[in-house]
Amino acid sequence: MSIIRNAIRSSFSLRASDPVISRNSLPFLQESRKCLSTVGEQPPSSPSPPPPGGSPAEEVKKPASEGWKLYGKFSGFSKHTLRSDVMNILEGCNVTSHDLKFSYMRGGNLNPAGVYVQFPSRSSYDSAMRAIAKKGRLYRLERATQSQWDPIVPYEGKVVALHGLPPNAIIEDIDRFLSGCLYHPGSIQFLTIQGLGSPKRVALVRFTSQTQAMNAYITKNRNFLLNQRITLQVLQ
Repeated sequence: MSIIRNAIRSSFSLRASDPVISRNSLPFLQESRKCLSTVGEQPPSSPSPPPPGGSPAEEVKKPASEGWKLYGKFSGFSKHTLRSDVMNILEGCNVTSHDLKFSYMRGGNLNPAGVYVQFPSRSSYDSAMRAIAKKGRLYRLERATQSQWDPIVPYEGKVVALHGLPPNAIIEDIDRFLSGCLYHPGSIQFLTIQGLGSPKRVALVRFTSQTQAMNAYITKNRNFLLNQRITLQVLQ
């Protein structure tokens, strides 16, 4: 009987403690089920679609040939060479008048040191080489760099140089000499160039257009200023 009684007590104590165990363990079980359910319901992640035009790696590898330019130095011209003269030689080479810059020597009589040309492509440069070869040995084209091209001031056929100025000439004298011409009055600039003998004074004047610059050259070249003959040069 004592054995049966002890067994009944042991069974009763286990049943009384069961609810406590189930209440303490239930939240963990529910949380575990919830976590498992959340992981199971998420769809598998897919990689982001590539950007339009290809992947970034393809964009880096893509050659950026568009916009590349080549530069050349064109030589063999006289003091009075015009932009139109150069354009006639480079006809069919896919260059415009804006692709030309004339570089002038500060010594002597402002003779052109060279004409720098901006070519849109290698094929355009090769076409120029062939065009110059047909002209004989009078002209020469050699490779140049953008660092040579950028600093050159583009006169664009609108600036006229007045050579042979007397030492005492002032801006008012230039105004009287150019009477009837359309130019920018505030643009008159004096400079000194080293000639074969003593330094020479030259005045640079910017006109309103290429046509007005050429008109001044036609009407004023070799006229007198303070009893000295003045020669004009249109800078390209």
